[in-house]
Amino acid sequence: MYLRRVKSKGGDEYIIRESYQSENGWAHRDLVSLGADPRGHIRYPGGNGYYIEPDIEDALQGKGKEYSPEELEEIFLPFLDPHIRHVIESFRSGSRATGRWSGCSAEELLRCQEGLHSFDKRRLHFLRCGRIDIGELNGRPWKFLNILLEKSRDEIEHIIEGMEQNLRPHEIRSYLYTAFHIQAYFPGHLLRNHPVGLDPETVDGYFLEELCCLNEDSLFFKGTSVDHKRKRRLHPYLEKYVILYFDHDFEIGGMWQEYAREFVWGRQFRGPQPSRASMAVHEALVIVEIEEGEFKEMTREDLARCYRRRAKAIHPDQGGDHDGFVRLAEAYQCLLARK
Repeated sequence: MYLRRVKSKGGDEYIIRESYQSENGWAHRDLVSLGADPRGHIRYPGGNGYYIEPDIEDALQGKGKEYSPEELEEIFLPFLDPHIRHVIESFRSGSRATGRWSGCSAEELLRCQEGLHSFDKRRLHFLRCGRIDIGELNGRPWKFLNILLEKSRDEIEHIIEGMEQNLRPHEIRSYLYTAFHIQAYFPGHLLRNHPVGLDPETVDGYFLEELCCLNEDSLFFKGTSVDHKRKRRLHPYLEKYVILYFDHDFEIGGMWQEYAREFVWGRQFRGPQPSRASMAVHEALVIVEIEEGEFKEMTREDLARCYRRRAKAIHPDQGGDHDGFVRLAEAYQCLLARK
């Protein structure tokens, strides 16, 4: 079981869900809704004790769900009184769980992990190790991937979203560069694992290309019931990555990284480049619909919010013009460079 926060027009709703194996793969189903605040289902009789409302357990049993007290405790743990939560966690720190996969042989574990999507493997590797150079994840079992086994797409996204919250802002673009395996487009390049030194427009284009391919990958959405292709829209699981990518920049490294970028750039053979006039600031302001005086007072965060609002209004999925959407992105980059 896991607790999923679902956004709706009426606000956030917390739902206890479970993954189960269907004919089409691992799917998920709703078990019990906890409403907008799970804390309302916790009772404190006194001291360090607590219990969950019997209605919740009755509802789970009515769904035929078998669970242990530890599973239910895990769901409500983040919402407990801080002092009681600290007491529980201090007792947990001394215990070591054997784990579902501890008794499996390396061959059996490898067969199970081969069913995981490569996008999930790369995401989890970066979240665990923080490295762009991921090496080869296939051909041998990795214990850190076990957390994704026998999980639905929804539960996998729930697990990874929780880990993504620990990313620092300067790590986000490197994380997405790795997750979408953009370095594969630069074989043999000295800076393939240092994307800050690569041409930003080229990297952006490859990111969008990989995002669109993943959005149409039936293996990634195996077991889900939402037919997002019919709507010709980006799946909600992937929408956040567009915002995260264009709201952050690659980390600018120290003197060595800058030297490496200049060294490679100065020695690469480059043919004649097509002339391209840079966008003027006043033109960019008109496109993003920002007044000049307002722009001077803006922070990068303010500018990003204006861009997202405008992008949402003219997005091709909303009936907007594709060329206009591309022009908006260019205008945003022009203004962002001046912040």
